[in-house]
Amino acid sequence: MQIIKILLLTASLLITQFAIGQPGFSICADKNITTGNENKFDSLTNLLINKLAANDFYLIGESHTFLANNDFQFSLIKTLHKYKVYNIANELPHSTCFIFNQYLETGNDSLLSLLKPSATYSLLKKVREFNLSQPIDERIKYYGIDYIDVKYDDNNFPVSLKIIREKVPSKNLPLDIFLDRYIQKGQFQYQDIVELTDTLFIKLQSDSILYKKHFSLYYDDLLLMASNIVGNRTNRDADIFKSFSLLYAQLSSKQKSKPKFIAFYGMGHLDNFGNILLFNNKSPVKNSVCKIAIQYINCLGGWTTATYRNDGLYQIRKNNLKNFIDYCKQGKWQIGFFTNTECFNFKSSSKLDAIMIFNNYGDRKMNSWKFD
Repeated sequence: MQIIKILLLTASLLITQFAIGQPGFSICADKNITTGNENKFDSLTNLLINKLAANDFYLIGESHTFLANNDFQFSLIKTLHKYKVYNIANELPHSTCFIFNQYLETGNDSLLSLLKPSATYSLLKKVREFNLSQPIDERIKYYGIDYIDVKYDDNNFPVSLKIIREKVPSKNLPLDIFLDRYIQKGQFQYQDIVELTDTLFIKLQSDSILYKKHFSLYYDDLLLMASNIVGNRTNRDADIFKSFSLLYAQLSSKQKSKPKFIAFYGMGHLDNFGNILLFNNKSPVKNSVCKIAIQYINCLGGWTTATYRNDGLYQIRKNNLKNFIDYCKQGKWQIGFFTNTECFNFKSSSKLDAIMIFNNYGDRKMNSWKFD
């Protein structure tokens, strides 16, 4: 028995050394990595998805402000559309995503100029062109399930409400009068948003029959806006899940097929929000979540001051991550991925379904932390 234990320990040490030692890592990576250049982006994304099991929720862990995120999102949208994935859940409030959807529907560029922060919004323009070739009930839409950032949503929130009030004739109902009072302010302070969301959330539900009829198509939008938390909180994943659960219920009653989602979230949410989605008994996508992390190698990142960075994964142990970065820097490819993560030595029991790599990718900095 003692000899068996020694043999097992020796084998374990050899496997660990293989995973984290540079020569061993290179051998392992060569066996498991798939690579290509920017002109093969869609083909690589197709290969990635084909290697993974079908899921209801594809959660991508990004580092913000990298141009690759927008390109990857659009490539995933096209790839996953044939699997009936039509919904993008966002690390943004729904008051902002509502304007996105209005642009996707109308093509009115002036809507994009109203959004804060200012950006090119080239991703949304590409999504609109893609949508025009799809049936109406299979078009991509964006849904905000995250916090309301007072710095920007003092603008985006009143713009969204004004659009809705222009489309819904007033009947001098209590919420008509209530919303008009806030819209007249032009910009919202923190306390305005708190009072607005609290009252909206309560009244829309307590008088749901009245307001579903009155606001019609926009009832769900208003309720989702009101469900978003106000202000950034480090540990907000349970609150994000509440907004997502509301969104899922809304879409389940409207979409012909089972609602499926793509979401790009900050890397830390892969475990926090991801594990709630994956394991919580109340999760409508329990056991059907794919988690993909992104590693950026020498890519231009940063919103205000951009620098070339090696950013992304923090779950991998330090020496293993260094070997990974060194290995990628030696490659001439721009895009790569792993769906077998045996080469990596993780700090915890965190499980990733895939790792996407962008290597010297992107030729400019982003103008917005999230969209450009």
